[in-house]
Amino acid sequence: MSAMRLLDDKELAAARFNLAEARASLACEGMVLTPEEEALFARFEAERLPHDECRRQLVAYSRALRGVKAVAAE
Repeated sequence: MSAMRLLDDKELAAARFNLAEARASLACEGMVLTPEEEALFARFEAERLPHDECRRQLVAYSRALRGVKAVAAE
């Protein structure tokens, strides 16, 4: 398996901008990221993870969260 290519400075700046835009869009809908979601995005940034890896981890996080909610609803 090859090593994951991390974001360069320009890509990281674009990712930060995109997240700021997403936060603004969510705020317009009266939604905010949870502290856990904020921490997840902060980790993505700190680790300079590429977008595909971020998406993979977000899907895993969402599925895990959905599983916890399903168990709590039983």
